[in-house]
Amino acid sequence: MRSYSLDGEMSPVTRYIIQVDRPGERVDMAAIRALLDEAGVALDPDYGPISINPKLGRYVVRGLASPDARARAEQIPGVRFFADALQEPAS
Repeated sequence: MRSYSLDGEMSPVTRYIIQVDRPGERVDMAAIRALLDEAGVALDPDYGPISINPKLGRYVVRGLASPDARARAEQIPGVRFFADALQEPAS
């Protein structure tokens, strides 16, 4: 897995697929950004939110987070992190 830096410093961050469960709520990128920004998670503006299960209000986005930011975000009810394995095109 590759590491990225959000602020140009040496703070390693990891790329994740982030699941957000918000049943009964209107979910768009602004709503998810408002939910995760305070935890320090940076979202990929070109990916998501993608509805995975409309009945459960389950969406996924792609984002970058340091270990501390991930730990803070995982304290938010309905937020789960998964490894984002980069796929190479078949040749």
